[in-house]
Amino acid sequence: MAKKINLINAKNKKDIHYFWEGRNEYFLEDIIPRREEGDALTKSDIDWFFSKEYQDHIMMLFNRKTDPLCIVLINEGNTNIGFITYVIYRSEDGKCFILDYCIYPEYRSKGIGKTAFNQLEKESVENGAAYIDLNVSNRLNEKFWISMGFVKTAIKDERNKSLYRKRL
Repeated sequence: MAKKINLINAKNKKDIHYFWEGRNEYFLEDIIPRREEGDALTKSDIDWFFSKEYQDHIMMLFNRKTDPLCIVLINEGNTNIGFITYVIYRSEDGKCFILDYCIYPEYRSKGIGKTAFNQLEKESVENGAAYIDLNVSNRLNEKFWISMGFVKTAIKDERNKSLYRKRL
């Protein structure tokens, strides 16, 4: 029997430390090697994502008063099995933007990603979100998000890649 999935907002140094450890491993093991051909990250991109400047920027977003970044740990029982980072822009039009969404490899293909997203979606609506935008990094990632109701938009990000959106 599957254990209950909980989304836990990071609150203390231990949670934040755990997030950064998991996020760095996620980038090394999933994001960098699984980018689609023609969309590989440059050395400069990789250096940025692992820099103190990037970490300081993310923590500034986490600590800001208006539209703070949420760092959420995904737990199954008492085990951390992934994380999500997102922002709800309540001061604008209610966009929720997911920056990172990671279920650790050993917990994938068990319905956990869908369960966690359904909880995130519900909480986002309760906290003022009108829609959710995100980027996809590869075809498998794209397939998951389309199965969750996202559609490819004509809106482009800074890398000229289409954003995916789900209206709530």
